[in-house]
Amino acid sequence: MNKKLLFYRLCVLTVLILSVCSCIVMVEKLKRDDKKINILESRIAEYKNSEKELNLKNITLQESLNKAGETNNNLERQIKKSNHYGDYQGNDDFSDIINNNPIDKVYQQEFEKLQESDESTTLEWGALEAKYIIKWQDEVNAALEHLYKSLNEEDRINLEQSQKSWQSYIDDDINFVSNKFIFTRYFGTQGDVQLAAVQLHRTRERAIELMEYIFSIDRTAVDFVYDN
Repeated sequence: MNKKLLFYRLCVLTVLILSVCSCIVMVEKLKRDDKKINILESRIAEYKNSEKELNLKNITLQESLNKAGETNNNLERQIKKSNHYGDYQGNDDFSDIINNNPIDKVYQQEFEKLQESDESTTLEWGALEAKYIIKWQDEVNAALEHLYKSLNEEDRINLEQSQKSWQSYIDDDINFVSNKFIFTRYFGTQGDVQLAAVQLHRTRERAIELMEYIFSIDRTAVDFVYDN
């Protein structure tokens, strides 16, 4: 009787041990499954965050493109509305020279081409502005060279000082705006394009001012050095 009871107890103990082992195995498996689920959920969360960041970047880029287009539209409207030029001796003859200048015509063509493109970027808009800053700076330099040769020494010195003051103002203003607003992204990603558009407008204005001086001295001497 005792042997049977002992055998029975051993069987029960064996079953219990096997059950416990089975439970332990199942618990470990569940832990591994939970770990895999946590990793998967973490990756899903990372993917969703990446998707949100990408959407925000796309929205920011689109806003930048819209603002860049608006900036260039403003410049285009300024060019179209500015039919009369000359602060001193400006008349229809001088206005005709400026209104028919080759730089604005080619700029307008490139501007419209970029505007019609669905894939234009702020980098391309900035490159367009920078390209024509150089073109108008060439006109400034050519006008100065012509004036320096035609003026007497006193007038030449005065013009040189005037040009230095103008250039100093441009450089100082660009330095201030860049440090305060552009580098800090205060104006957003379109800030670089806006700054370039302002610089283009000011350089163009200076070239026209100098050309008016030439026109006032000799109405036949105004010419553009631009070569497309």
